[in-house]
Amino acid sequence: MVTTTSNLSTECRTFEVRPNRSLSREGMIVFFLVVAALTLLVTVRFLLLGAWLILPFALLEIAVLGVSLYLFERASRYSETIQIAPDSILITTRSGVDILREYRLQPYWVNIALQRDPHHWYPSKLLLRSHGECIEIGACLTNADRKTLANTITNALESCRKTTH
Repeated sequence: MVTTTSNLSTECRTFEVRPNRSLSREGMIVFFLVVAALTLLVTVRFLLLGAWLILPFALLEIAVLGVSLYLFERASRYSETIQIAPDSILITTRSGVDILREYRLQPYWVNIALQRDPHHWYPSKLLLRSHGECIEIGACLTNADRKTLANTITNALESCRKTTH
């Protein structure tokens, strides 16, 4: 998912790239609690029938579901911010509020490449190249979204180059 904002006074465009998430954190908590309650309800019924061996497996199932939902939620906090200004391009990769990487490039020298797999087995890669550096952006996007982002960034860079001349 890509969101775009523009600031006309500073001639800056900002692109926010995030993975698609259909379930919020609160939704995950509700889902976990409902599944855990139903699992425990069935487990209590079997315990009353004398099948005590079900309890450890039910607790293990709840624990695995909780850990997997936590890891999924943590991975879905990933985002990339691409700020294009007339004097620089700033690419910030975040996981939640923690900044993982930050790159600063000169917009005049940036080349945008959309590399496609020749066999169509793997998704394409959107690369920003400048002075020997190659930075992949939009890895969490679909191929169509990646192509649209490449065109949008190319247009933003061309308009920045025109304003500096």
